[in-house]
Amino acid sequence: MKYNRDGSPDRQQARHQNLMRCVKQLQQRGYGKRWDASKLGKREVSLWVDDWRTQGLSHRTITNRMVDIRWLATKVGRLDNIPSNKDIGIGLRKNAVNYGHNKAVAIDRHKLASVPERERLITELRVEFGLRTQEAIKFQHEYATKIAGYITLKGSWTKGGRPRSVAITHERQVDVLKRVAQYQQQQGDKSMIPHHRRFKSYYRDYNEVREKAGVLGHEYRHQWAQDRFKAVSGGIQAPHAGGTPYQDLTPEQQQRWDTAAQVVNQELGHGDKRADITANYIGAKTSE
Repeated sequence: MKYNRDGSPDRQQARHQNLMRCVKQLQQRGYGKRWDASKLGKREVSLWVDDWRTQGLSHRTITNRMVDIRWLATKVGRLDNIPSNKDIGIGLRKNAVNYGHNKAVAIDRHKLASVPERERLITELRVEFGLRTQEAIKFQHEYATKIAGYITLKGSWTKGGRPRSVAITHERQVDVLKRVAQYQQQQGDKSMIPHHRRFKSYYRDYNEVREKAGVLGHEYRHQWAQDRFKAVSGGIQAPHAGGTPYQDLTPEQQQRWDTAAQVVNQELGHGDKRADITANYIGAKTSE
């Protein structure tokens, strides 16, 4: 587990506990104490899932555990050997409560103005680039803006440890990046974390500040996804924003729809073959 450095400290700890639990399950099934993770594959996944079902774990819990297994599989080059959630019979997110509901909310600029500058800039990074809170707090302007026309996120900032780029497409993004650069330089901070603080404690403080001001959380990421979808598709509204059903679009529009969904999926950082997650933000391709 020496490579378990992705995500927040809490996420690292939860991942470590989950994977150690998985190893213990294999040992109870007759595997040796020095099981080689580079042999991870369908057989092991099947054993785990069978045990979890016997224990009566919910689909949500099993799905969350599979996230960590896929993380490990990625680290040891075995991701292609891990069956999909559908293949192992785990309920898809579209079956979850509120899956089909639009959660997008536009930022209230008046409320945002009441937030201190550091927390305001973090929130603006979230709003303008669709970043998770963790990613915005860990944002390092000097590193993120090395490639013209994009911001680049380190794997250590992101969920799942997946580095990614997000395009810079409008002036509000340029403006907030300029102000973030000035603020970090003035404060002597490499990221948006105060130089005398640690991420974990400041993360809690940030959320307390924004909640007190009535500034929301993940809802802005949903709004960004829908706005980005419309921009990339050339004006097609996302399903959650009241867009025309996919089956009623022309073939040319469907191609633009598919391209936009792929771009949003990548820029949200959801990884390959995870359209089910992105659909929670923009709406499902079909009504099934």
